[in-house]
Amino acid sequence: MVFRFGRIIGARDPGLRLIIPFADVMHHISLRIVTMPIQSQGIITRDNVSVDVSAVAYFRVVDAIKSVIAIENVSSAINQIAQTTLRKVVGRHTLDETLSETDRLTSSPR
Repeated sequence: MVFRFGRIIGARDPGLRLIIPFADVMHHISLRIVTMPIQSQGIITRDNVSVDVSAVAYFRVVDAIKSVIAIENVSSAINQIAQTTLRKVVGRHTLDETLSETDRLTSSPR
């Protein structure tokens, strides 16, 4: 992504790029799949049992322009929404459901 005096010029393909010093700023955005560990969350299940759950989030930036313009810090936003979703999904189920249906809970995000 190239910005000229704070306005977006556009996305640039990989390779050698010329920019105007002091006028242009280049932000590098990785379009690869990123693996982000989610810190352990202390969650209370529906049957009032406290559990600690760790998770991993996988994400990939699809639109580089929107990821720079619309979101201040993409990694932080993904981390926060992953923690919230983890608490929400585990908190809806009892401990028995969480342990017995782990595959179903992880495959379908809520």
